[in-house]
Amino acid sequence: MKKAVWRNVYRLILPYRKKFLWVVTLGLLSTGVGLVEPLIYREAINDVAGLFVRQARENARKDLGVDADEEENIRSMIRNEVPDSTQAATDSASISGTPHSPAAVVPKTPAGTSPTAHSRGHVAARSPKQALNTLLWAVAWLFVINLIGTLLWRLGENTNTRLSCLIEQRFIQGTFAHVLRLPLSFFSRRSTAAIAKQIDQSEEVTGIVNGFSQQILPELISLLGILAIMLWQNVALTTVALVTIPFYILIAWRSAGRLESGLSNYYSRWEEVSSRIQDGLAGIKTVKLSGAEQREVDQLQASAGEAYQDYIKRARLANKYVFWETMLSHLSTALVFGYGGYLTLENRLTPGDVVMFVAYLDRLYGPIDTLASLWVELQQNIASIARAFRLLDKGVEEKAGSGLHIRHGKIEFRDVYFSYTPEREVLKGLSFTLRPGTTTALVGGSGAGKTTTADLLMRLYDPSEGSILIDGQDLRTLDAASVRRQIGVVSTDGAVFRGTLADNIRYKRPSATDAEVEQAAIAAGMHSTLDRLPQGLQTPVGESGMGLSVGERQRVQIARVLVAKPRILVLDEATANLDYATEGEVRKTLEGLRRHTTIIIIAHRYSMVRDADHVIVLAEGAVEEEGTPAELLANGGWFAEWARAAEEDQAEDEDSGEEEENTEEEGEEEE
Repeated sequence: MKKAVWRNVYRLILPYRKKFLWVVTLGLLSTGVGLVEPLIYREAINDVAGLFVRQARENARKDLGVDADEEENIRSMIRNEVPDSTQAATDSASISGTPHSPAAVVPKTPAGTSPTAHSRGHVAARSPKQALNTLLWAVAWLFVINLIGTLLWRLGENTNTRLSCLIEQRFIQGTFAHVLRLPLSFFSRRSTAAIAKQIDQSEEVTGIVNGFSQQILPELISLLGILAIMLWQNVALTTVALVTIPFYILIAWRSAGRLESGLSNYYSRWEEVSSRIQDGLAGIKTVKLSGAEQREVDQLQASAGEAYQDYIKRARLANKYVFWETMLSHLSTALVFGYGGYLTLENRLTPGDVVMFVAYLDRLYGPIDTLASLWVELQQNIASIARAFRLLDKGVEEKAGSGLHIRHGKIEFRDVYFSYTPEREVLKGLSFTLRPGTTTALVGGSGAGKTTTADLLMRLYDPSEGSILIDGQDLRTLDAASVRRQIGVVSTDGAVFRGTLADNIRYKRPSATDAEVEQAAIAAGMHSTLDRLPQGLQTPVGESGMGLSVGERQRVQIARVLVAKPRILVLDEATANLDYATEGEVRKTLEGLRRHTTIIIIAHRYSMVRDADHVIVLAEGAVEEEGTPAELLANGGWFAEWARAAEEDQAEDEDSGEEEENTEEEGEEEE
């Protein structure tokens, strides 16, 4: 699984490989410049120490009465004639400050080394002017080096930010686009909040790109460079510095392994928290009407409690490992100070060497700690982004095909079979033909297959057997998006999005003008809504149409398809939430569309069906009867009984409405 994720990450970075390599190069240069800094520390400190050497020599000359020429002769004699054992004795006397002989004035200068130059175990004498010049040059070089390193780092950071944003944006958009192209069945058993969280987790791409471009390679180069410099300067002290490294690496490795385990469950818990929050907010009206606010809070507390307990447990584990890593780092520093100080007293190192080693030691543990922490972060990033990659691997996208070209609007269902699950077949050999420019009503009992028929026409699903044709074009060979763009659908569960009313109405046809939007809104019976809202069509609406009544949301959907002017229109219970007066206005609007549009009406109201050109009665996924409304009424079958019952219900509703109006009028007169 991890290998597959790494391959996917590699493919994401591949199109931007030149920018990625440029960021890596900037990071390496910034790191390389920083490695010079401790060497400057050494020279500055040794020159300062050289002041004390000079002062000690001058004091010794005064005590012994030796002038500078005599001192030089003694130094030459020591370099060329005195055996090593004698030299060691004189060195010891010199260090202790006990002037047993004139040689005590002169510390040992390594053979082949200028007495005015610092060397391993030797600090040359420096005048105040020389030391001040060195300090000034050190300050200048430190400033320049830090300036160059900072500029390189800043340039790399800015470039890396742009690169990461490009890769992340491309990945998020690609994941979102893939999910939108998945069949509708993919969403039937999945929480939209959980899916959204998986898509949002793809932002972890930035952490992975940053890790490789600005951390892993630069830190590795820094680690290797520091080790090389330390070994070059002093193998023994480097060995002491590295004593604790194996234990440090072992702790870091165990920390990474322990923190990596259980990441999938960890992210699943947080997805559950997001789902709880989104579900509660999306159904806020139902929550309030049910008095379930506290119950929702309690359920969220239970889910969030588990997630936070897991988070606390992981944080404690991480802090435990950090504690031991810090202790090892301090121990290593103490060992270097102790052994380095001993070597300095033995004239085998200079004070500047010890300071340089300590500075490099801090930088040595820094990359190790960074790489260990980065390994944990990358594992978290990988575990997180793997969930987004699983979205890309799940389901098969709807296949692309040729575009739908509607010339007349003829629709044919030829022996169509379909089932949502193998256990229950919904459509069983459904066959019918709808003539262009006609209005056909699909009626039948609950579960007869009316909405499923409309969904198949929209290619939300494909039939398991049989074929569906529009103007002779088999839908299986057509691009699904092309089919849906040219067919308008109004259903009871249509969505109203955040934005203005105008934005929602032109959602299917974004190029619609303001005049066309207003005309469609009025045709859909929204004139009273527009009069009520002070901003009219520019009124913002909340998520899921919050702020609009159920009937107003239905009218928005009707206006949406009217402004799109589709050649085929499906009304699936489109007027179920409208009063009869508004329904009458919608019917008048449909009359103007009938000549150029093939209309399918799925309704439980007979008032929407009685003016249809053709009626198809479905029962158990097949055609039970069909014909004109008059013919079916005359046959006395299911349609005739349904029409009679529907008219009686409508009459009762209208009578109830008149009584309520009369009651309101009487009340107003009494007042």
